[in-house]
Amino acid sequence: MTTESTPPAPGQRRQRRKEKKSLWQMDVSSLGKKSATDHDGPVERPPFHATLPQVDLLPGEVRDSMAIARIRNWTLVALLVVGALAGGLWWVQGSTIQQAEDSLAAARQQNAVLQAKLTALGPVNAMYNEITTLQDLVTNTLAAQPQASTVIDRLAQAGSSVSGDPIAITNVNVTYTGIPAPGSPLSSCPNPDPFGTSITIGCLTFSATASDRDQVSQLLRLLDEDPFFVGPYVTSTTATETAAGTNGNQTRSSVAFTGSAGVSVDALETPLTQEQVDAILTPPEAEPSPSATDEGVAP
Repeated sequence: MTTESTPPAPGQRRQRRKEKKSLWQMDVSSLGKKSATDHDGPVERPPFHATLPQVDLLPGEVRDSMAIARIRNWTLVALLVVGALAGGLWWVQGSTIQQAEDSLAAARQQNAVLQAKLTALGPVNAMYNEITTLQDLVTNTLAAQPQASTVIDRLAQAGSSVSGDPIAITNVNVTYTGIPAPGSPLSSCPNPDPFGTSITIGCLTFSATASDRDQVSQLLRLLDEDPFFVGPYVTSTTATETAAGTNGNQTRSSVAFTGSAGVSVDALETPLTQEQVDAILTPPEAEPSPSATDEGVAP
């Protein structure tokens, strides 16, 4: 329901009529003072705009229902947006998962092909391993093979290099023990140097006859200077004199002796490397057993 009223003509102003107060109603302290409503000039008012008066006849329940409907609509829109985002994310992830599954299937197929090739090449691999094993065996065997004939020739050469008549080598015996393992004794032959650290691969024993003891000393010195031998040592000597000359009025002295010497690693067909020599001379220290470690800890 609306009511119409005639707006006042432009320029017309309403003047409020001041309520007159009696003397008893007036504040004595305000006498002679201007109130906030008193003005010297005309009262300024905002410009007037002609509008139709409106009256809101809708009850509060209707306005509440309209607000609830707006909230419901916005909630539905938000749910639709969230659903769309979730669907897009699922589609993106589904595409990535599908690509990963395709890559996995291709890798499995390639692996099956490679496994089939490895199965077909199995005999070749076994033959290669066998050849490699035999090659290592031959290499190790040749590396541990001594120059046996050269060792005997070096002994005979030393006997011929002494002053005077050559020393007659009557018996030679060589026992080869191979390259010692790390941590084992370095030499199995008698050595006049008890602190010697030379590595031997065998032991040479011999019997010989010299003209005198000086030749025996010379032979020991020559064998000691030869890198094929380690610690030459004379175990026994026997001096004899025999008759010589046509009438037997002359004597000839001789010294029969036996000796030994170690055969060094220089007599190998394939010399040892410095790393192998260091491994034999300085073997790694054995780690203590757990029981020994536990016993050393105080309770």
